Amino acid sequence: MNNQERIDEIDRKIGFSSMKKTIMEDGAIDRRTKKLLAVASAVAVGCDTCFLTNKKFAKEAGISDEEIDEAILVAALIRMGSGLNYTWKNIEE
Repeated sequence: MNNQERIDEIDRKIGFSSMKKTIMEDGAIDRRTKKLLAVASAVAVGCDTCFLTNKKFAKEAGISDEEIDEAILVAALIRMGSGLNYTWKNIEE
């Protein structure tokens, strides 16, 4: 069994692709915004593969580099802020 077949088998078992399709459809938040949220989330959790994949999807959806850059900046701000918590916790000791 090759790698893609193994990935497909795992996906069938856990239903990731189906869940992703459902979540990323238009709902209370439109698909376009969800694509930007996915880019920002990938940055916030530090997943390079997730970032590159979701950036590609965002570009294919017509989202501009400037919009992607702003989503990255927002995520970086959140990531930096969460790191600052350790400074504050250190002060409180």
